[in-house]
Amino acid sequence: MEKVRKQRELALKEIEYANKLLEETKGRTKESLNELNLINSKLRRRREFIVGLEAETSILSEQIEENTRVISEIRGDILRVNNGYARMICSMYKNKSKYNYLMFFLASDNINQLYRRIRYMQIYNSFIRAQREKKNTLKRDLQTKNESLSKLMGEKEVVLNSTRVEYGTIEEEVGGKKVIVDGLKRKQRDIEAEIRNKEKLAKKLDEEIRRIIEEERIKEKKNVTREGAAPADRILSSDFEKNRGLLPWPTLRHIVTGKYGEHEHPDFKYVKVRNDGVYISTGSGEEVRAIFKGSVSKVFSIPGENYTVIIKHGVYYTLYHNLANVRVKAGQSVETKQVIGVVSTDEGTKETTLYFQLWKETERNDPELWLAH
Repeated sequence: MEKVRKQRELALKEIEYANKLLEETKGRTKESLNELNLINSKLRRRREFIVGLEAETSILSEQIEENTRVISEIRGDILRVNNGYARMICSMYKNKSKYNYLMFFLASDNINQLYRRIRYMQIYNSFIRAQREKKNTLKRDLQTKNESLSKLMGEKEVVLNSTRVEYGTIEEEVGGKKVIVDGLKRKQRDIEAEIRNKEKLAKKLDEEIRRIIEEERIKEKKNVTREGAAPADRILSSDFEKNRGLLPWPTLRHIVTGKYGEHEHPDFKYVKVRNDGVYISTGSGEEVRAIFKGSVSKVFSIPGENYTVIIKHGVYYTLYHNLANVRVKAGQSVETKQVIGVVSTDEGTKETTLYFQLWKETERNDPELWLAH
């Protein structure tokens, strides 16, 4: 239950942040594909939030059912104890006089029988006291379970109401998205051109990082050991690999609006999108951080574009593109989470997007597999 709630809370935080980013774009002078991607990301998280609510409702229903079953069993136990206790009280009442007790003991044939009868009465009285205590304990358990059941039913009602609200919200958001999609579809050629331009930029970055990796290989040939890598590189690479799935995100606040790999766009038929990294939407003025310790291989700017920083982590490389300004220089050592610059905000769309890549030597990797979930 706790895990489901944490996932639901995380989804809600991302939804709230997506709304904040969309609010920041209100003063835009042109529409963009990234705005649609941000809405799609928000809708995806909204659906995940609803799934979380439904899962929580299911868990609460199971707990309510289990509590109801236990309450029924406790009531049955109380009834059986009450019946037995009542019979014993009646029996004690019939034989309550001291004379009867005395006669019971005096009628013993010998000392052993007298001892056994005294012991019998002690056990009998002890049993009666135990049954009385058991009855009281069962009543307390019943009260606790009834209170727990009442609380669970209240929680379930709250969750169900939240689910109804979320379904209404998602319908409104889908309606709002349709307006944007219709507007962008009238500019499908512009959208396709935007995608192609991104791919051309990615190709230039690809060529640059491959060239840098090759230069690094040549430079380090003197330090190469039999194992094929410098000792310091082997240690750094090993440390990097140990942190797979745990590495911090390059921005503190983030929403992925462009996933790694090639896939069809969900809203434009026959339009394929290929990303060699991930596009991360964030807030205006957001700082960019190194995701792991290493050394800056290069800081550069492609004509017409903002700054790019490439950091080497042994045999691994990370690339951070679309920085408005840079706070590091080539050859400088950096630590995990050290600020290396600030993400640029587009003047026309008012969007702040970082393009991030992760490489192992000359092989691209899906960054999301390495970053903390």
